[in-house]
Amino acid sequence: MLTLTREVGEKIVIGDDVVVTVLSVSENGRVRVGIEAPRQIRIDRAEVLERVRKENMEAGEVASDRHAFAAYAARKANERSAPSAEELAVRR
Repeated sequence: MLTLTREVGEKIVIGDDVVVTVLSVSENGRVRVGIEAPRQIRIDRAEVLERVRKENMEAGEVASDRHAFAAYAARKANERSAPSAEELAVRR
């Protein structure tokens, strides 16, 4: 792992297409970064990706990371679009 020290406003360039900028550092040590990258480059927070993988495995889906978010998003969309118990009762 490469470790770099940067100050607010300084940038790190990765390859030809990705630029990471340190936006702020709070008193409690939280660092805000901005990432400039082409749309085709997926950028994920590790903890979110791990949660998606876990939920996909629990749902019986074993897929690559590329398909993991699609499966996760489809399940969440289905949950949002499914009628609630109250809506079903009104329809009857």
